[in-house]
Amino acid sequence: MCLSDRHAVSHAACPYSLYHTVPPCGNAAAAFLEENMKKRLLSGLVLLALLLQCLLLPAFAEPTDAPADPTEPSASETVADATEPDASEPGATDAAEPTAETAAPAENDKAPAAVTDETPPALNDFGQYLDTTVQAKAAALVELNSDTLVYGMNLDEKVYPASLTKIMTCMLALEHGNLDDIVTVSHEALQDLNAAGSSAGLLEGEQLSLRELLYCVMISSANEACNVVAEYIAGDIPSFVALMNAQAAALGMTGTHFANAHGLHDENHYTTVRDLVTLARWAWQSEQFQEFSTQTSHTVPATNKSEERVLHTTNYLTSGQTVGKYYYDKARGIKTGFTTPAGGCLISTAESGSLHFLSVVCGCETLQNDDGTETDQRFTETKRLFEYGFNHLNSVQVLADTALVDMPQVLYADGRDSVVVRAKDNISVLLPDSCDTSGITLTVQYDSEAPLEAPLEAETKVGTVSAVLDGKVLATCDLVTLTAVMRSTPKYVAKQTESVLAKIWKGMWRLWFVTVPVLLLVVFWLIVAILRSVNRRRAKKRAMRARRPGARQGREDRRG
Repeated sequence: MCLSDRHAVSHAACPYSLYHTVPPCGNAAAAFLEENMKKRLLSGLVLLALLLQCLLLPAFAEPTDAPADPTEPSASETVADATEPDASEPGATDAAEPTAETAAPAENDKAPAAVTDETPPALNDFGQYLDTTVQAKAAALVELNSDTLVYGMNLDEKVYPASLTKIMTCMLALEHGNLDDIVTVSHEALQDLNAAGSSAGLLEGEQLSLRELLYCVMISSANEACNVVAEYIAGDIPSFVALMNAQAAALGMTGTHFANAHGLHDENHYTTVRDLVTLARWAWQSEQFQEFSTQTSHTVPATNKSEERVLHTTNYLTSGQTVGKYYYDKARGIKTGFTTPAGGCLISTAESGSLHFLSVVCGCETLQNDDGTETDQRFTETKRLFEYGFNHLNSVQVLADTALVDMPQVLYADGRDSVVVRAKDNISVLLPDSCDTSGITLTVQYDSEAPLEAPLEAETKVGTVSAVLDGKVLATCDLVTLTAVMRSTPKYVAKQTESVLAKIWKGMWRLWFVTVPVLLLVVFWLIVAILRSVNRRRAKKRAMRARRPGARQGREDRRG
């Protein structure tokens, strides 16, 4: 077999050998060599990329949260354990047992209503003060629309509430009773009452509805009606008093203790003006309570023991039928009170325009005038507080849900790369008329320092906005988007790709002491592989030229 035959056999038996891919000679050989070098270079780059991925991705991968230790208690379990009394501690069991003064009766299973309302903030947080003096032991003026305490005097001083107590009695009847139920006046309900105290003239065995009883309580301030209500709601008066104290505790009235349902004097029956503000604000939220506390007169239908009764209010501020000189046309409700130790007491409201005030005065005197008349200061001082508020205070809207606050950038947005944000709520605050409201500015605090990212729904919370005057924060509410923002897929994909490449580059530089040697080794390997391939091709080309017939003949001639 000649050499060419052996080459053919080898070519057939090993189709993937080097001889299979070597072109015979000339330009075809050069082109093939160039193409083969490109393939090897591409293979090297792919290998380099895979190597970098294995080495570098762990270095800049996002950290994951460690799994929770199943042996550690959860937050909810910790809170639960912290709030439950430890039975092993001395007195823990005894402390959990309700006392006769604080527990509602088990027979009726009454519980205080849930309350979230809190005492409103004081205006002097803004550096503003009302320049006035009230002739009372303690007093307060609250603007209800803005929940602002605009005047306070001896707010936490102990006072006796007298018949202001009946606000709590009425509210518990509304919470736990049925206004249409018929109630019978018992013998016990008429006992231990001051003969000179307020009364509706109820008789033992008389039957009337709870609704009519509450008119007696709130309009004519009937003491015996309070005892009848207490027995109807809780079974007996002590149990009702316990319910009153439980409700006071639920409201956060920490300076209050009740000893009876009507407010006749008892040294253990006391409160503070701050607590009375809390009680009155809670009660005034009830439309039913407003119905009973704002009536100036009412006719009680005839009963089984009495002809019809006509009741007239004791709050002369709201009615001129009895004593016209105290009448104030802006006033509505709520309740009067008087005992000799307590002095004159009054809680009332007044409304005009955007202002709605609640006033509390306790410990007022009744002055004897030179002309033989009297001046009941609980009415005159309340009216003076109202007038001062209306004449010197303004309700100013500082945050509006329709006003543009800012236009932050939004990443990956489809279309405009920003969105309008606004205050979620309309908020007004009470300010003295001397304030320069042009100095009010808005400050924005975003939830994150990073730019917003699409997609965003309309009214998505992105931060908070505050109205500020002279460095003092007047009001704060959520900052929300005005419209929805859709995501642009091409922008998002491009940004994510750029982010991945940036992470890879950052990771390479972070591990330069690994990546640089690896890159040098890979480059060295590529160069060596290329050189070896070139040398091998050249050697094969020389061998092939040597095997050509003309080349052999030339060698034989030279030998000859």
